[in-house]
Amino acid sequence: MAAAKSARRRQDLLQAASRVISERGLSGASVRAVAERAEMSAGSVLYHFESIDQLVEAAVRGAIEEFIDNRRSLSEAHRDPIARLRATIEAGIPERISDDLRVVYEASAVTREKSRFRSYMSLLLERQVALYNTIIEVGVALGAFRPRMDPLAIASNLVALEDAYDLYLLDPDNWERDRYLQNTLRFAEIALDCVLIDGDAAPETDSEESP
Repeated sequence: MAAAKSARRRQDLLQAASRVISERGLSGASVRAVAERAEMSAGSVLYHFESIDQLVEAAVRGAIEEFIDNRRSLSEAHRDPIARLRATIEAGIPERISDDLRVVYEASAVTREKSRFRSYMSLLLERQVALYNTIIEVGVALGAFRPRMDPLAIASNLVALEDAYDLYLLDPDNWERDRYLQNTLRFAEIALDCVLIDGDAAPETDSEESP
């Protein structure tokens, strides 16, 4: 019972830390700020975590793992490779930037000063590229994709486009998500010789000659 209660409190603190980082940035994550968000005392924070740095690192790691797991689950929900690729790209350039994604970008911005975050960022990049590469390989095997360049390069470029456009979308006044999404889908269409955007398919013609 005590162990379960302690685990719940740790999870509540991790969620509170993620919200604080999302709203105030890493520099705004303090024992007091997290305690207020979690509606606990500062002593409770330091009881469950040795320091605010340990709590922040655990929150960043958890946000990255949650982000990766959510993307993989979303991708695996679609059996058709075309639908799977489109859903993955749409999730990568979301209508709303989640707390997890904000935490990821906050951590990536300070990797020079906080070297412990570098391995997490490398893992995230590796997993994102691997996800796209797997989708492409399956699609090629099923005849849905005909890559016009190295599949791994296509996967890496899709992740790079996501990262760049999401940086713009961190600005709450940016309303150009649809354009960013269309640009990325267009790149995937050209690179994989497939149709991802409705209306791209050539109109069907009658195969029989008119009398």
